[in-house]
Amino acid sequence: MKKNIDLATIKSFITHNALNGNVMLMLHPRNFEKLIKNGGKKVKSLCVQGVNIIADNNNEVNEGEIDILEISIG
Repeated sequence: MKKNIDLATIKSFITHNALNGNVMLMLHPRNFEKLIKNGGKKVKSLCVQGVNIIADNNNEVNEGEIDILEISIG
């Protein structure tokens, strides 16, 4: 059974892992689409608690998983 990823799941994941703006989260495209359902507008990213969330367009993340991407500045 695939884990449902909703806004509460994302917020809990961010808090539990003490994440901040130095990372991005990447979701399977189906999970991302379910998360951003907003009346048909195309959205490429979402920001929750200062952490950007994007869809995986390279087939690296399995459905129901959340991947953490480090952001290097400089």
